[in-house]
This record gives sequence, structure tokens and C-alpha cells, in this order.
Amino acid sequence: MSCGTKAASGDTTTAASAAGTAGAPVQAEAQRQPEYAGVGAAHQDGHGQGHSPAGSVPETGAAPAAAPKKSNGAFAGIPVSDYIRDGIAALALILSLFMVWIVDDASAFSYGSYEESRAGTRIDVILITLVSLLSLGISYIWRAGVFGPSVGYRKIQDLKLLANIPYFILVLVYVALHLITSKTFEPSTFGTLGPALAFGLAGAVLAAQPRCGEIAPGDVDQPRNQRWIYVSLGIAGLATVVALVQIIRYWVAMGDTGFPDITGWGLAATLTALASAAVLVFIALQLNKRSDRWRRAGVILAFGSAFLSLIALFEDQTLLNLSLNSISPGFSVVFWMAFGAAVSAPSVARLTEASAVAPADARSGLQPWLLLAAGLSGVLTLTAAIGLITKATSDYSDGYVPQVLALFFGLLLTAGAVVTMRLMGKDPRSAYIIPTGYAGLLFVLGLVLMIVWAVQHEGYLGAVILLLTFVVPAAILSVLWLPRASREHFTSLPGGNGSGTSGFTFAGAPAAQPTAQTRVQQTPAQAAGQGQTQQAPQAQSGRPVQMKEQPVQPVKAESKKAETPAAAQKPSPGAGSTAGSTAAQPAADGGSDLMKEAANPQTPLARLQELAANHPETRPAVAANPSTYPALLTWLGQLGDPAVDQALRLRS
Repeated sequence: MSCGTKAASGDTTTAASAAGTAGAPVQAEAQRQPEYAGVGAAHQDGHGQGHSPAGSVPETGAAPAAAPKKSNGAFAGIPVSDYIRDGIAALALILSLFMVWIVDDASAFSYGSYEESRAGTRIDVILITLVSLLSLGISYIWRAGVFGPSVGYRKIQDLKLLANIPYFILVLVYVALHLITSKTFEPSTFGTLGPALAFGLAGAVLAAQPRCGEIAPGDVDQPRNQRWIYVSLGIAGLATVVALVQIIRYWVAMGDTGFPDITGWGLAATLTALASAAVLVFIALQLNKRSDRWRRAGVILAFGSAFLSLIALFEDQTLLNLSLNSISPGFSVVFWMAFGAAVSAPSVARLTEASAVAPADARSGLQPWLLLAAGLSGVLTLTAAIGLITKATSDYSDGYVPQVLALFFGLLLTAGAVVTMRLMGKDPRSAYIIPTGYAGLLFVLGLVLMIVWAVQHEGYLGAVILLLTFVVPAAILSVLWLPRASREHFTSLPGGNGSGTSGFTFAGAPAAQPTAQTRVQQTPAQAAGQGQTQQAPQAQSGRPVQMKEQPVQPVKAESKKAETPAAAQKPSPGAGSTAGSTAAQPAADGGSDLMKEAANPQTPLARLQELAANHPETRPAVAANPSTYPALLTWLGQLGDPAVDQALRLRS
């Protein structure tokens, strides 16, 4: 009743006959939790439709009106995306066991070396990670009917969430101990948290959320879906609290050091730490408003940060902050993967699907990424300016090149994002072309900046640079060109590849249409240079010069008739205008040698060009000459002369 599926009139009789001797317990459970029936009574597939489990026996005495239908099996209706989600969760949890969970800074202070403690060597981390891994099989066990008819889909959702709460508590405990143990700039007694926490937390979030095949159709489970938006808000809030505590501890620890550059570097660290948390908080607030485009932005950020984190594992993580130090604030991506995992939950997608952007709507789909690019570029600009001022006022001898480049590139990219957002609305094609160019600019400038900063061993802006270089351009290009509907929409636009009205051709660039003010200023050589191979070289003065005589096509049987310009022939009925008579009269008189030369098909092409350029009265005859080459005809047609236009019409 409450699942939203309309029942047929004969469903009551069918359900009663299929229940058999176990009808009383099944009906009691259906009344208690009617949205999805238990597996032991009527298994639910991914679309919320019930069917009897495999091997069920019909009630004795029932009329065998028809042969029993073959069951779809316990795992019918599971989307492929559910298996992929389970695989990614398992991979993240398993990989985290091989990563560093904590770095013992106290041992470095005492013995001069760091001691890394990997997650696979800590008994508490191993046991809790195993619980999260085992929780991935709960759904499959339930579908196989192991739990019986008393367990419905809601209990399975709650059971999976409860099985992964210990991992959340584990992370909270270690983060809290990490933030409160050290009081000075000396190494803490609890060390530095490593990348294992980031990967493990993301895997636990994926394991805890319900799959697509476990969500009831319609809005019956809207309150249960809403709690995953609360999870994303909670992770963003945790990142904010950690950043604020790090900032406070930094200023307290550095307050009595007396370093002359404490203010500059402290401001840079404060700005980047707040920016990292602000991105997550902003996306979470947009999710709370049911924005599907920002949900997709959060998912792509999670994949991007995971990709960059895997690369950083092979180095010393200089350019990507994957560790959590109690008094070293900065642009950290420790919680970004877990946040993206929460945002990608099918429950969140169910809530935001009503606001999904069409693939052809490039402007709406790109707005989150252009805003993100503008924000990150602004952070890059401000932080580089602070670093440059700090270096200039301190005794540093390592040069200012990284900060100067970051300042210049940051200003350029910030302005580029703003200009791109404004120009996208110019026309539909601009919404594709301009952002594509901006993505290329991001990649090129970011790559140069990344190399310079890596060579100079500068790391406090590494995460911002990597996001601008790889993640944001990849997201822009994927939004524009990855969906097939988006590509088809682009080719259907006027001037697109499929319209055939413009575009690059190997015959030359398309001729530009001059305005009325510039038509009379063009020469035949300039018109010929706009896309025709039969052109004469143009002198610096703009006057046409002589060119080699081009071979003329042999005159066929109509050659005698062709010697008389087409303009001299009698026009067809209805075309005998004054302009037409004007075009035909000079060639018919034959009183002028220039007119005869202009109308003669044997006249060299360069001479025809010279006549048209220097003797305006010959232009109608040149237009009617069958040997006139296409570029010169194009130029003549752009002059706006009625007599020439009439000759061109009679020519066709």
C-alpha cells in the first residue's frame, strides 16, 4: 500500500493463495513493514516488484490453471552500478590496510627518524576494517533468504549502517587524540595521521549506504534518503572543525617563536585551510537544496582527489596534502574522498533527480565547475601574493619565481573563468567552444606552474594547483563532450559540423562577408585571397599585379555564342529591368576596346582582374565573361552594383 505501486483487482486472491501454510506470519510482517516484503515471502527486485523466491511450492489443492513461471532468482534486478559500488568500497578498504595510518613524530624527535605505523599492523584498525568489509555481503545474504521473512529491506539498510559506524568512531577518536595531544611546535606524542584514514573512511561510507536495488520506489523512503545528505553535511562539518582547530593551534604554537615571517605564512596557511573546508560546505549546502549539478560536482571531485591521492602515494606527498598534522593547516584533501562517497549515494541521487540538468544544457552543467575554477584561482592569487610579500620582507634567497608565476597565472585564470561565464550566453556554440578553450588554458598554465613549484620544493599550494591542472579541466571537458546527447546537440547547432554552412575546408578558408562600408574598399586581389586558389599575388600597395596566364578551358560548340557576353543576350521574360539593360548595353555596342577585351573569353585572367579593378565601367562585362574565375566573381558580387548583379544572375 505505501510503496506507491497500484495493486490490481486480483492481487488479493493471488497473494492469499501463494502464502500457503506460512500465510499468517507473512501477512503479519507485511502489515508491520509493507513497503518491501521479506525475502522469505515475496522477494523484492531492484524496481520494488515482489516475486516468490526460488523453490517455493504452491498451496496444496490450488487449481493448476497454468504452468508456474520460472523465478527470476534471489539476485534479479540488481543494477550493475551496485556491484561496481561494492567493488570500489572493498578496494578502498583493502588498499587502506597497506597505507600509513599514523607517523610517530615523537620517535623522530628522540631518535632523529620517523616510524610509520601502517593500518595493517594495528589490531584495532584491522578488526574494524574487516567489519566494514563483511558488511558488503549483508545485502546478498538477505536476498538469498538467510534472514527469513521477518527482515525487510529497511532492516538491511539499518544493519549496513550500524556495521560501519565503528569505522566512523575510529576516525573520530584518532582525529580528536591527534588534535589535542601536542601543545607546541615540537613533535606530538600521537604523531601525524596518514593517507590510510582518507581511503578507509571513503570505503566505509560507500559500504554503509543503501544500493539502488535497495531503495523503495517513489517518495516512501524520503526521510531515510535525507539522512545521507546529513552525512555529507557532517563530513563537511568535520573538515571545517579540523581546519579551525589547526588554525588556532598554529597561531598559539607560533605566537612566541619570534619569527619575522610568522604573519605572512600564517595568513597563507589560514586562507588555504579555510578554502579546503569551504568547498565541501558549499557543495553540501547546495545538496540540501536538492541541486543535482552540484551533487555531480562533488562526485567528480571525489574521483579526482582519489586519482591524485593514488599518484601522491608514490612520492613524498609534497604537492598533495594527504596527511593530517595537528598544527599544520593547509589545503588538505583528507576528507574529500569520504565526502564524495556520501554525495554519490543513490539515496541522494533519488532526492536530486528532479533538478537534473539536460546533457545539452552546457551552461547549467558547467556553472559549478566555472565557479569552482574562479574560487580556486582566487585562492591561488591571494596566497601567492601573501607568499611574495612575505619573501620580500624576509631574508630568503631562494627567489620569487614560483610566487610571481602563481600570482600572474592566478589572475589570468580568475579573469578567464569570469569571462567564460559571461561569453557562454552569447550563442549556443559559444557555450561549447569557449569553455573548451578555457579548459585547455587551465591545463597548460597549471602544468607549467606545477613543474616550477615541484622544482623549487614549494608545497603549500600543491593541492590547489593539482586540482586546477587536472580535475577541473577534465570535469569541464567531460560535461561538454562525454554525453552523446551533448555532442549531438553541438553538431545540430547553426554553424556546427553537421550544418554544412561553415567550417574549415581544404580548399581554403571561407570567404568573409564584408559590410557595406568595406565592400568598395576591397580589391579583386583581396577577394581572391579569401579562399580561392586562382588568385594573383597582391602588392604592398593593395593594387593587383600581373600573374602568370592561367590556361583557359577549351571552347566547345557554343564558343561563338560565348564570345558575345551573356549580358548581351536577350533576358528572359520578366527580367528586363533597367539595370539589366545597363549591364548588356556596353558589351553590345563594341565601341570600346576595353569592353571588347572584358567580354572576350580569351583575355588572360590577370587582365580581367586588372580591368575590374581599374575600370569600373567594364565590371558588368567581366561578370558576364565565361572565363572569369570564381574569386573575381565573388568579389564582383560583393560590390553591390545593380548592373553587375544582373549580369551575374543572367550568367547563372
